[in-house]
Amino acid sequence: MKKLLAGLVLATSVAACTERAPQVIAIPQTQATDVRPGAMTVTGSATLEVSPDCADLTMTLSTDGARPAVAATALSKKQQEVIDAMKKLGIEAADMKISHITLTPIYKDWQQLKLVTYRAEITITATTKQFDQIAAMMEAGANAGATTMTSQFRRSDLPELKKKVREMALKAAKEKAQTTAKALGIELGRVTTVAEAPAGLMWQSRYFPNYVGNEAAQAPAAAQTVGGALQPLTLDVTVGYELAKDA
Repeated sequence: MKKLLAGLVLATSVAACTERAPQVIAIPQTQATDVRPGAMTVTGSATLEVSPDCADLTMTLSTDGARPAVAATALSKKQQEVIDAMKKLGIEAADMKISHITLTPIYKDWQQLKLVTYRAEITITATTKQFDQIAAMMEAGANAGATTMTSQFRRSDLPELKKKVREMALKAAKEKAQTTAKALGIELGRVTTVAEAPAGLMWQSRYFPNYVGNEAAQAPAAAQTVGGALQPLTLDVTVGYELAKDA
């Protein structure tokens, strides 16, 4: 009888272990309140009035010849004449660049393609920082047989000027943020965003516009300089700040 009861108890225990589903007890976790700090955005602007500091004189030379070699040889002679003339004016070799060398067959009758001659052309650009030399440079180019001449004024240290304007704009934005925070009695946190918006012609091009007609006359007299009117180099910088949590 004792053996029978012991067997029943063991069978019941085994059945209970196999049939009873496990219990999952969910323990609630204390969630910390995530309070995001406030934010403030300010814009700083800076402008520099830029004047040209050098001029590029571009000259095109051309020669004709019965054969390509004849035209190229004659063109090389003209090219050397221009270079020698520029050196006499004090233009350094490093300030002269040669580009756009072309050799084109010239036809009398395009339908029958009757060849007349070969035309060789080359473009030479001479740079000077002494604007009173431009007339003499043009005279030297004309004496060497230049067919066309154009001049453009530019700023040689534009990358350094852009850096200066950027520093000025960032300083203006920082000072504005500090002044605003002090007036409101809040504390600035870390910088979260920085964006810039350039404005004006000089940010995209180092060359000054060539004024024609009455455009130069209509500009204020104080803004006139050799090579055209002063050009603004402008940059707007937007800076986002995170405010301190206890502000």
